[in-house]
Amino acid sequence: MQVTPEVWVSLVSAAAALLVAGYSWQLRSAPGARALTAFLVASAVWAAGNALQVAATTLPQKLLAVDVQYVGIAVAPVAWVVFAAQYADRDDWLTPRTLALLCVVPAVTLLLAWTGFRGLVRTDAALETVGGVVTLTREFGVWFWLAWAYFGVTNTLGTLFLLQSLVQSPSAFRGQLVAVLVGVSVPAVAQAAYFAGSSPFEPEAFVGVTAVAFGYALSRHALLDVVPVARDTLVDELDDGVVVVDARGRVVDVNRAATRLLDAADVVGDPVERVLPDRLRDADADTPVAVVDANGRERWVAVTRSDLPDGGALVRLQDVTELERKRRELERENGRLNRVADTISHDVRSPLTVAAGSLALAQETGDPDDFERAERALDRVERVVDSTVRAARTDLGVPERERVDIGSVARDAWETSETGSASLAIESAGSVLADRAQLRSLLENLFRNAVAHGDAETVTVRATDTGFVVADDGTGIPESERQRVFDDGYTTSDAGTGLGLAIVRAIADAHDWTVSLDSAETGGARFAFETTADGEDVRAAGTRTERAG
Repeated sequence: MQVTPEVWVSLVSAAAALLVAGYSWQLRSAPGARALTAFLVASAVWAAGNALQVAATTLPQKLLAVDVQYVGIAVAPVAWVVFAAQYADRDDWLTPRTLALLCVVPAVTLLLAWTGFRGLVRTDAALETVGGVVTLTREFGVWFWLAWAYFGVTNTLGTLFLLQSLVQSPSAFRGQLVAVLVGVSVPAVAQAAYFAGSSPFEPEAFVGVTAVAFGYALSRHALLDVVPVARDTLVDELDDGVVVVDARGRVVDVNRAATRLLDAADVVGDPVERVLPDRLRDADADTPVAVVDANGRERWVAVTRSDLPDGGALVRLQDVTELERKRRELERENGRLNRVADTISHDVRSPLTVAAGSLALAQETGDPDDFERAERALDRVERVVDSTVRAARTDLGVPERERVDIGSVARDAWETSETGSASLAIESAGSVLADRAQLRSLLENLFRNAVAHGDAETVTVRATDTGFVVADDGTGIPESERQRVFDDGYTTSDAGTGLGLAIVRAIADAHDWTVSLDSAETGGARFAFETTADGEDVRAAGTRTERAG
């Protein structure tokens, strides 16, 4: 036995290939993992056989080692094509007939190499001593060159599959693909150089490059853990959003639905925190979360998370907007019925009791004051019933929120409000997530209230970091009445309906906004709307003052 540098290189290459094969076998449930394992094991047999052949010093020993090599030579090209096809989502190409045809040449080659027909593979073999090292020289037969051409075709076919995947895949997968292509191309080039006589090194010695490249792709680029398998049909065509995150918290894939729902383009490779905020990552599957889609509209999604074998995760965003709107509409209907019942129970019972008592006294005494008191109580009942019915019929519906410009909606609302000679001032621009029609109704009611009941000459609209403010320079609202002005039917004017500010509160509640009322710097009323706790729903633009008469 002779130990040369080529023996050591071939043994190290075989060991590296077996080590990476063991790692890929652990992921055997992933598409392409079994084929990749077979390819690496075959490459290891090929390299180990070369080490035995170089180390041997007799012709029978060397030829036996070559026969061992043919096992790897026969299996490797078939396993390579199968892996490449599965990785590149070409399973439709891997029919039983295609697989059978792929195996014909390798099976015949192995049969010829191991039987008395080996003359078609190898016509002559002899020993030659070069620099004190016993080497094997061979003359190859016709079938060998046919098989070698076939192996070149299969290598090219698998490489084309991967190149197609490289072009079509997101950038995060390209590190995988480049590593794989380098790993399979170096031995192929070395083999061509060896048979052309331009390289003294057996191509098997370069199997270690293949092993290192695949090991790098597996460990650093999550090859097999997250691969672009069946992406077009299985991911991109889904109505639900899909975000794939690797073990390091990096987004490695996102389908069209998720891009649309999250308004997030070109996010592959970004940290998941930039794509999925905390409220989405921590969401309960039973609790829908509001998002703003690429069209600026509010959508509700149910978030589910599935762990992947490598420690990554697949996050599914199911669009449940219509279900959530119907649920919220049902809640509003129930709330409205409860308010009607509470109003009738509370506000009607007291005047009815007064009316009944007054009528009883009137029957005994005949005093006209008792009749008048009963009449006033019944008038109060009528007003309460009328205002309650009007409020109940004011069906706002669940808001269909989208991003709207506050200044634009304010100008539209001003044009359709009875504001006399008063003027509108828009001090700062910005957008808010709101139902445009309902926001306009809210502003119309505030404008009419400021001018008709507060004698305002100027009404100011201003965007803030967390919402917007509507203020006027009128007489304002006394502090003692500020808690009641939003109640249904409450008014300080005989001509008022008591619905204007109640509608304002209802619209704010429907949007989950908070509204506060205090005094403006100009002495009038100041209504401040906070649309979100952290300003997420508000986008403020530059400050400017714009007036409309």
